[in-house]
Amino acid sequence: MIRLKGLKKSFPVGKNSFKVLKGIDLEVKTGEMLAIMGRSGAGKSTLLNILAGLDQPDSGEYWYGQDQISGKTLDELAGFRREKIGFILQNYPLIDSKNVFNNVALPLQYSNHKKNEIDKKVNEILSSLNISHLVNRQPDTLSGGEAQRVAIARALIQEPEVILADEPTGSLDEETEHDILNLFKDLNQKGNTIILATHSSQVSSVCNNICRIQDGIMYGI
Repeated sequence: MIRLKGLKKSFPVGKNSFKVLKGIDLEVKTGEMLAIMGRSGAGKSTLLNILAGLDQPDSGEYWYGQDQISGKTLDELAGFRREKIGFILQNYPLIDSKNVFNNVALPLQYSNHKKNEIDKKVNEILSSLNISHLVNRQPDTLSGGEAQRVAIARALIQEPEVILADEPTGSLDEETEHDILNLFKDLNQKGNTIILATHSSQVSSVCNNICRIQDGIMYGI
């Protein structure tokens, strides 16, 4: 489903450049649940940003099925991201001025879906994640676990083929982390391909494959 070959990425630091990814090779199969482990600064977030089409590699190849993603225009990347990818971040960046319903509905509104279709899809996804009772709540009234479930609902609303999650339980307590990890396992069993970036062995233990990234180089475990 996903194939990376020789992926490299650097960022400018003053007059020099810092090499974050130093030739990443990776294959992810359809239906896989993969943990990418590494310390802070190892390159996990940079790699996920490239997988999501939010950034481009300096060199190397990124294939999604038969489609080469590396080299696409910004508009093409936006379309790819909208159609294929659901992205979940550690700090679940919900929009404070919008209630739960409108936060989850946002991707559909950007895609010009009809109101009755948006209502149906949002209510269905909230129900599937057991958070229908939060529909009219504002983000600042939610617990960490509730906010993360809302962020997951927003990532899933367009039925993406791949879910990318960057330290998705890093700011949650142990009990809430357990609940969120069980949710990821359920989503994977329903057919979603999931890639989790994490430094936690607890998070990686729920995955069926694990890789480690260290100093910009990928290692299998």
